[in-house]
Amino acid sequence: MTRRVAVSGSVLAGFTALAVLCTLSVWVSPLARLPGEPGVGAFDPYNSAWWLNWTPFAVTHGLNPFTSNYLNYPTGMNMMWNNGMPVLGVLLWPITATGGAVLTDNVITTASFALSAFFAYFAIRRYIPARFAALVGGLIYGFSPYMFAQGAVHAQQIAYAMTIPLAFLLVDEALIRQRMRPWLLGLLIAALGIVQFFILEEYFLTELIAAAVLTLILALSRRDQIRLRLPYAVRAVGTAAIVVGAALAYPVVAVQLHGPARVVGNVRDPQVWVTDLLNLVVPTSTQLVAPHWATAVTQHFSGNLAEWDGYLGIGLLAVAAGTIARCWRQPVVRAAGVFAGLMTLLSLGPYLHVGGTQLPIPLPWWIPAHMRYIDNIQPNRLMVFAFLGLAFVVAFALSVAWRQRHGLMRAGVMAGLVVVPLTPQLPLPWQQVSVPAYFTSAAVREIPKNAVVYTVPCPCGYLPDALAWQMASGMRFKLIGAANAPGASAVGQDYLAEISLTLASHGRSFPPLSEAQRAAIVAEMRASHVSAVVLGPTPSPTAVADLTTLLGAAPEVQHGVDVWVLTPT
Repeated sequence: MTRRVAVSGSVLAGFTALAVLCTLSVWVSPLARLPGEPGVGAFDPYNSAWWLNWTPFAVTHGLNPFTSNYLNYPTGMNMMWNNGMPVLGVLLWPITATGGAVLTDNVITTASFALSAFFAYFAIRRYIPARFAALVGGLIYGFSPYMFAQGAVHAQQIAYAMTIPLAFLLVDEALIRQRMRPWLLGLLIAALGIVQFFILEEYFLTELIAAAVLTLILALSRRDQIRLRLPYAVRAVGTAAIVVGAALAYPVVAVQLHGPARVVGNVRDPQVWVTDLLNLVVPTSTQLVAPHWATAVTQHFSGNLAEWDGYLGIGLLAVAAGTIARCWRQPVVRAAGVFAGLMTLLSLGPYLHVGGTQLPIPLPWWIPAHMRYIDNIQPNRLMVFAFLGLAFVVAFALSVAWRQRHGLMRAGVMAGLVVVPLTPQLPLPWQQVSVPAYFTSAAVREIPKNAVVYTVPCPCGYLPDALAWQMASGMRFKLIGAANAPGASAVGQDYLAEISLTLASHGRSFPPLSEAQRAAIVAEMRASHVSAVVLGPTPSPTAVADLTTLLGAAPEVQHGVDVWVLTPT
């Protein structure tokens, strides 16, 4: 037992070291760097950090953690549509309180790589005892092209990925082993499900789909066992469903479906966010081995780089296909192989995409793509389940090769064929989180507590700086704008958004305003209850003069920003 714990600890330590290597770019300055490149999904890591900060702030101030008007004032935000990870916000509260939400986001990203690989290793060893084989399987899953593409901008996606192998173990217990008391297993399934829901609801739904697919595969392959095993499975799953339904009733019904700032229509177009067929064999720029011709092809895929996460590589496909063909009679190979194939097929979306061109060939995802709420799932993200299934298949192949003559050499060559093409371009891209000293100084107190602030740049466009400023101030003020966030946008702020975009993004002077235009802008500020205007660093050389003309007063220059505290009218 002691040796087993020591070995498991060594495996976890190894995966953690590799995870730190992958994220070393942010650990150079973990309080002031986030994953992502400016302009390439830059807003998403800021959003993630903001919600991690919001949960403890809301709890300690008696506010509803599921909604907030501290962004997108006055309409506000609905966390149930915005991937807020409240469960991690609570669990990692001490880190946020000590080092800030940027640090917490970096901890989540790094830990997700390590724990995803470790939990996959642990799950694989249930069926394939060979440690080397399970290690490689853990690498395939925890450091897959899916994880690296999503990890560059989406902490939520890879945080959820670390729970999927645990869910597999519970499904295995419910359908195959059935050793635990069904009510206890039901409670464990419910507990994990609730945690998963409050990490990323989208994946909670996709996991239900994945579990249904795996159950169908097992039922068809073991039809003679259905009558024997069905009563236990029904009791366990039924218990879980009751508990989960009771726990999620309020956030889903009261907040998501009937709460403020809820989404009407699609969040994402399921015909855009798909796995391109060529992505299965053509690497993107996130891979270490990515020739120019390959990246030239991938640039035509729909979506963006963070969602081009379906690269399997010819080596992995060859090993998996050969193993499935030769070892079809092995239940673990058959179930894992078929599961990976079906999840890959579903990830292709409602219509086949080849090289960025959508062909008029409908695929199985066409059905869920036309179902309300389910149509908000991005099918390309189903590839995370395919990688887990393929990790099992490759691990089985390595365990067989290990037992053959010259087993170490055979297994090493096979592992190299699979892993080398999947090796990511290290480390993750990063972006600087810049906070002028004003927001951490006593000077910020001149802004009344809970006042509404119009910042330039404001988060009305894809410029997230103000979110970091607000967090650094201790959430002292509320903000106009919240771009790239699902939900109802605040109305009557068009001029404010245009001013910010012109000065902060384009770096131009604002054109001369007529008295009518100036009055309309001032009216927008009054209607939005703006109490202060804060101008941060911008590329526009005339920004101070433009805002001074607009506001009719000179600013106070303090600690790197220009501030106008408006007189109430």
